[in-house]
Amino acid sequence: MVIPSGAIRKKRIINAFLAAGAGSRSTAKTCEEAGVFRGLGIKFQQLIRQGILVPCGDGAFYVDESIVSSGADCAP
Repeated sequence: MVIPSGAIRKKRIINAFLAAGAGSRSTAKTCEEAGVFRGLGIKFQQLIRQGILVPCGDGAFYVDESIVSSGADCAP
């Protein structure tokens, strides 16, 4: 079975924010704080559109863990 590289990129972004503790609005992190290069543009934007990565308006984001736990994090 081959896992698409896009799914791997998304998973890395999600895991980086979760490892940085960005699991809620109050613990949201910037890309720099999470160690994520924002140049991952397309996949980063897909995560935002899917509601997995939630922007807080101040350059910080958090992961909506309820969506991630449902398995949506690997959608293309």
